[in-house]
Amino acid sequence: DRIMMQGHEVTVLDNFFTGAKRNVEHWLHHPNFSILRHDVTEPILLEVDQIYHLACPASPPHYQYNPVKTIKTSTMGTINMLGLAKRTKARLLLAST
Repeated sequence: DRIMMQGHEVTVLDNFFTGAKRNVEHWLHHPNFSILRHDVTEPILLEVDQIYHLACPASPPHYQYNPVKTIKTSTMGTINMLGLAKRTKARLLLAST
């Protein structure tokens, strides 16, 4: 919310494994906001200048439900976000469990 309120353009990637679209519902029709159903374990081509990588499930019931998916999200997701950051020269914040 803070980044949007500062007037930045925001693109959210989410596979909705643990999240819900209702969490960003209030931004869905804002011209500076877009959301893509995407799993960070797969590479993506975007043009960005900042990346906030928050993709790993943080709740024990969520990550215990599918531990292999959790490990893939943590490792492959981070590798893919690092690759995106390198290609676009973007700053990356990794905040996860």
